Amino acid sequence: MGLLEQIPPEVQENLNRIWTSPKKRAASMAVFIMATLVLVYSTISPSSSASSMLPLDPQRSNIGSIRRSDWSLTSDFDIVVSHYNEDVNMMRETIESVKSRLPHSRSNRVIIYHKGSRDKQGLEELLDMSDEVVQLENLGREGETYLSHIVRHYDTPVTNLAEHTIFMQPHLAWHWVFLPRLERVLQSDTGFLSFGPYLSHTCGNDSAGQVFPRMADIYSMFRMDLCPPEPVLATWAGQFLVSRTRILENPRRAYANLRGKFHVDKDHWIYKEGWWNNEPSNPTLGHALERSWPMIFNCTDATKADTCAEEGHGSSCQCLDE
Repeated sequence: MGLLEQIPPEVQENLNRIWTSPKKRAASMAVFIMATLVLVYSTISPSSSASSMLPLDPQRSNIGSIRRSDWSLTSDFDIVVSHYNEDVNMMRETIESVKSRLPHSRSNRVIIYHKGSRDKQGLEELLDMSDEVVQLENLGREGETYLSHIVRHYDTPVTNLAEHTIFMQPHLAWHWVFLPRLERVLQSDTGFLSFGPYLSHTCGNDSAGQVFPRMADIYSMFRMDLCPPEPVLATWAGQFLVSRTRILENPRRAYANLRGKFHVDKDHWIYKEGWWNNEPSNPTLGHALERSWPMIFNCTDATKADTCAEEGHGSSCQCLDE
């Protein structure tokens, strides 16, 4: 039996009546074309399990993101990775080594911020080891990446800040510090925990003999006070864990303001101070920021630099939320 013969007689009569009317015939053709386009699109478009390209607010990010369809709106732990062109297999191993040491009963998301030149296919490769991939300009070292993540998620219900966020790079610097602290120090009320060595500084003059005057400004931006003439806690490596509580203790505009300093023109004064190789992808300000995360998140007790050395994995190595 042909397709036409399967249509009931009363329906065929209505179709014939529509087809003999020019206006109704034109309208029917338009509906038919639209239905055909929808059918074709549904056939070639990705299934619900595939990723999709999501535009981002230009004030919060630069290009766009690819996110898995099973993206969760909430997370106990977010692993945020700042990636440029580092080896993908190394990054995969790094992510797995961190995930395997998180509490198994808690949820997690992996978000990779890519600052290289990968196309969509290249970003899809990174999505294989993460829940979201976001493409950013190569500005401001890993610190600008972390600020971008905070600004994106600070007050966005559909993405939301995790209860705790681990900020890291594709490799574990000072792995003998990172992994033991993650395993032995982390607890439910951890507010800030550095996975790199602690040191101290006095308004940018650090205990290792280096000078970063802008650390005094960063202190004032986030602590709402003048930088004190006494040691304050700092850290190396740009790898740490912070609670949502501590992130939200600072206003969003403070993070956005500091992030904006990495997006100024090349002739801006920010690139005329500091190290000789001060440039947008590796600014001196980025090195100051690397050391400043403890004071940004109000973990400033400089004695931790003495009680929690590289081999230190005790409770003194963190600041707890109340």
